[in-house]
Amino acid sequence: MIDKWYHFITKERSLIGVSITRIFFGIAILYELLINYPARYLLWGAQGLYPYSEYLAYTQKEKFFTLFDISASNLFVDLVFTIGILAAICYIIGYRTRIMGIFLAMLIFSLYFRNPEITHGGDNILRILLIYLIFARVNAHFSIDAIRKRKAEEKPTKSLFSFFQGNETLKAIKAVLHNFAWFACILQIAFLYFSAGSYKIMGEMWQSGTALYYASRVQDFYTPHLTELLWFEPLIVIMTYFTVIFQVAFPFLLLNRYTKYLAIFSAVSLHFGIAVFMGLADFSWIMIGCEFMLLLDHEYQKIFQFLSKLKKRANVEQKQAA
Repeated sequence: MIDKWYHFITKERSLIGVSITRIFFGIAILYELLINYPARYLLWGAQGLYPYSEYLAYTQKEKFFTLFDISASNLFVDLVFTIGILAAICYIIGYRTRIMGIFLAMLIFSLYFRNPEITHGGDNILRILLIYLIFARVNAHFSIDAIRKRKAEEKPTKSLFSFFQGNETLKAIKAVLHNFAWFACILQIAFLYFSAGSYKIMGEMWQSGTALYYASRVQDFYTPHLTELLWFEPLIVIMTYFTVIFQVAFPFLLLNRYTKYLAIFSAVSLHFGIAVFMGLADFSWIMIGCEFMLLLDHEYQKIFQFLSKLKKRANVEQKQAA
C-alpha cells in the first residue's frame, strides 16, 4: 500500500497540461505588457491614476512589499516593463523557466497591487497560479529547457549538476513538489468556479434568468453587432441558468473521467463566448489556459493519437480523390 502511494505521489502528473498553461500565461502577460506599454506612466507611474503616496500608504497598512517599493521613478517603470517583456518571451519559449516564473510572479503581484483599480478576475487567478507554478515542472514540454535537458542526458558528464539530475531522492522530491503545485492549481480553479456559481445563486437576476441580459447591456462588456445576437429571451434565460449550474457542478464533474471532458468543454465554450460577446478576451484567454491542466499526460496521448489517425485518414482520402 505504501509503495503504491509512493509511486502515485512521485510520478509527475499533467506535464503536457502545465506546459501548455505556461505558454498561455506567458502570452497573456506579454499581451498585457505590450498593450499597456504606451500608458505605463499613467497606469503605474508615480503621478499616474493611482498616486505613489496612496500606494505606499496601502502597502504599509497591509504590510507587504512589491517591486515598486524599490523606486517611484518613471525610469524604473521602464526597467520593470522591459525586463517583464523579455521574461514573458523567455517563459513562452521555455528558457530558464523557473527563474522567469519567479520574476513574472513578482511582476504580476506588483502590477496588481500598484494599481488595483484596473485589474480583472483573470489577473487575480494569474497572480495566484503563477506562485504555485514556480514549484511545478512547466518546462517539461514545448520548451528550450526540455531540449537542453535531452541533449545533456545524451552526453552525460561528471559534474555537480549531473549528480543532482541523476539523484533519485531529489527526483522524487521534485516530483512531489510538482504534483502538489499542480493539485493546488486544480483546487484553486475548482474553488473559483464553485464560489462564483454559489454567489450567483443568491442573486435575484440569476434566479430570474435575466442576469446575462443586463450584463450584456453594459457598454464596457459589449461587442457591436455580436452581443445583440444574445438578446433572444429563451436563449439568454437558458445560458444564464446553464452558467450557474455549470459553475456549481464544476468540481464534481472533475471527479469522473468522462464528465471531466464535459466540464472542460463547457468551460472553454463559456469563456470563448465571454471573449466574443463581452469583449473580455484577455480574461478568457487566461481561464482557457487554466483548463489544460485538468487533463493528464495519458489523456493527451490519446487525443494526439486520435488526431494523428484523423490526419492519416484525411491524407488517404485526399490521395484517393486525386
